[in-house]
Amino acid sequence: MSYDAAVSRNETMSCPSGFERHHPQRLAALHSYAVLDTPPDPVFDDIARIAAASCGTALARITFVDADRLWTAAAIGGDGPERSLDAELCIRTLCQPGALVLQDGTGAPGLALYAGVPLVTLDGWAIGTLSLLDPEPRGLTGPQVAILEGLARTLMSLLESRRAAAARHRDEALLQSRADRLEAQVAAQTRDRDRVWNLSPVLKIVSDKNGQVQSVNPSWSRALGWSEDETLGGKAIDFVVAAERETALAALRPLCEGRRAEDVELSCMTRDGDRRRVLWTVVPEDGLFYGFGRDITEQRQAEEALRQSQKLEAIGQLTGGVAHDFNNLLTIIRSSVEFLRRPDLAEERKRRYLDAVSDTVDRAAKLTGQLLAFARRQALKPQVFDIGQRLRSIADMIDSVTGARIHVETDLPDSACFVRADESQFETALINMAVNARDAMDGEGSLTLRLESGRPMPPIRGHAGAAGPFVAVVVIDTGAGIPAPDLGRIFEPFFTTKEIGKGTGLGLSQVIGFAKQSGGDIDVASEPGQGTRFTLYLPQVDAPTKAADPNRDDRREAEPQRSLCILVVEDNLGVGRFCTQILEDLGHAPIWAKSAEEALTELEQTPSRFDAVFSDVVMPGMGGVALARHLQRSRPELPVVLTSGYSHVLATDDAHGFALVRKPYSAEQLAQVLYEATQRRIGRGTRPPLSG
Repeated sequence: MSYDAAVSRNETMSCPSGFERHHPQRLAALHSYAVLDTPPDPVFDDIARIAAASCGTALARITFVDADRLWTAAAIGGDGPERSLDAELCIRTLCQPGALVLQDGTGAPGLALYAGVPLVTLDGWAIGTLSLLDPEPRGLTGPQVAILEGLARTLMSLLESRRAAAARHRDEALLQSRADRLEAQVAAQTRDRDRVWNLSPVLKIVSDKNGQVQSVNPSWSRALGWSEDETLGGKAIDFVVAAERETALAALRPLCEGRRAEDVELSCMTRDGDRRRVLWTVVPEDGLFYGFGRDITEQRQAEEALRQSQKLEAIGQLTGGVAHDFNNLLTIIRSSVEFLRRPDLAEERKRRYLDAVSDTVDRAAKLTGQLLAFARRQALKPQVFDIGQRLRSIADMIDSVTGARIHVETDLPDSACFVRADESQFETALINMAVNARDAMDGEGSLTLRLESGRPMPPIRGHAGAAGPFVAVVVIDTGAGIPAPDLGRIFEPFFTTKEIGKGTGLGLSQVIGFAKQSGGDIDVASEPGQGTRFTLYLPQVDAPTKAADPNRDDRREAEPQRSLCILVVEDNLGVGRFCTQILEDLGHAPIWAKSAEEALTELEQTPSRFDAVFSDVVMPGMGGVALARHLQRSRPELPVVLTSGYSHVLATDDAHGFALVRKPYSAEQLAQVLYEATQRRIGRGTRPPLSG
């Protein structure tokens, strides 16, 4: 397609003056069209052929001028002039604004005509020529020159179109590449999202503004047992236990008002009827509510187990001291009874021994009641109580724990001082501190319990202090003290310096946990050989509203009363015999039934015989409370009085609505309760039910 392709398509030459051949922008424009070092182009050949035919010349060429060479893209009609002349003619053409026509003025043999037009870019850069050559002397008409210039413009339009198409192809390829990458990223992110949604241990639920469930993740089904199909379309609140639904709605109400909602801990129902404790965080987004739940059932169970183990450890510490105290009390009772059996015992000494037995029984009952209340397992229940009165009440128990060789002193204010905390946990904390002090003193020394009110709480272990007011329960021992390296670790769970089998390291961790939970803290000061001082800070509160004292003795002077027929329900043989004997001595007519079922049989046989029922609570088969409720429904006019010594019964307010006599009871206490029950019946002219 071109002449002398090996040479004429790749000329190397110098640039004559007057033409900016090496201008970077011109070269950049040339290279942008991708016309150098290319195979023959049929379109270029066609344009050159049209030019030669239109003007009647023998030769036509399309040449591009690079920095140091010429590139002939098309050559029609055979060889042209010498290469040097060809280059000169191209440069001269490029230096002109329009066509260059030389008629018989080239000076080259066999070349009488040269006519060339520059190939100019849209930016005005001349990058090559479209030229005509002929060996015969002749000229070009104006229309022929116009045709040549039009073909040059057509060629440049073609190059512009090709460059634009190439750019478009590059852009399309780039866009496709970016689209492929973006699609891959989206797919990867979708897989990651799905992986997080499917594998996350967090329960996830999405609901609309009406609370209708839109989606749940597999953890929801794994934790609660409800499948996705069973959940979708239902109300999210329906999966919360009924007793906590108002709490859930109240916690979520700020979201409807455009405010942030606090996390809320709720019990959620499982498909098999169980319940799981879940801590929920709810976030609104685009008209939907996204709930993220963490199943903390095992955590709460572990916390409860830890609290119980801490309490059991403290109870274990109590056991030895309480057993020792009971042996002392039993010694007094046994010795007094032996003396009372003597027929020749003087009346004054008889009264003294009887008073000793009575006082000893009261002391034993008080100690038993404290121990049962302490051991009772129940949920944390903060309440307002007089902490000074509580310290006085459990001082005897602390004295039992520490032993006879440790002197327990109390320094308590006369005025009442109130805190809001869990009484049982407070007692556990105090016992743990007392046990810790006892062990530090190796069983001998002095232990001081001091109460200070209206105190600020200082900064403790890097935590900011607070103005308060706080009460400070101070426990001071005269023991060996705590080494400085251990002071920072004594509150860690399971940290102990005691020998194996003599301590679990749970005691002081319970104390600090109780303090923090109650809004306070605990501080410690100690030096080896100088003893230790623990200060437990608890927020001080105002006195509660004055209420009737349930322990107030409202007993009236015993009034003469007629003999009553009392149905005694007691499964314990010893207690049953003793109770019936007391009632007989009080002038009543007791009938003893050894079970609730036997009592019901007695009542069916003689419905109007009995004036009251006196029943134990904890018995095999039907219990006392169940019996009382049955009688309340079937015979509401018959008074029922219950009795028990079990801590879980004594902890129930008013024994489920029935009158309660706490074991151990005296004959006077029993007579008083029966008197009050029958007086209510007589005063109203009928036998009313005891409903609290």
